[in-house]
Amino acid sequence: MTYVPRDLEDGHLYISMEYATAVHLCACGCATKTVTPLSRGGWTLSFNGAVTLRPSIGNGQAQCRSHYLVNANKIQWLPSIGEEETRAAIARDHQVGTSVHTVPARTGWWSRVKAAVLRKH
Repeated sequence: MTYVPRDLEDGHLYISMEYATAVHLCACGCATKTVTPLSRGGWTLSFNGAVTLRPSIGNGQAQCRSHYLVNANKIQWLPSIGEEETRAAIARDHQVGTSVHTVPARTGWWSRVKAAVLRKH
């Protein structure tokens, strides 16, 4: 998938390999659009028959303040995320965002996955 649909379905994780981004509606049901850019130092996505997304997702800027992991296609709930944790996470995300290594868009999705795996080793 290159682009994420305008209308998202609850319980679905949308992944754009070209833009190295995963998007979903908050797992609590509040319908907050949750975007996780995939990168070294940021979120990572693994798929071995089931999807796992790391690190945790903290919706500290949303009213629900949900905090959870996506682990093997299941939601694992964590304690609500506080204001201090949210500020720290935003600062960390901005830091990682300035150092993200991107793969050229002309590269096929399999080549990008292979390159990501090789970078980890």
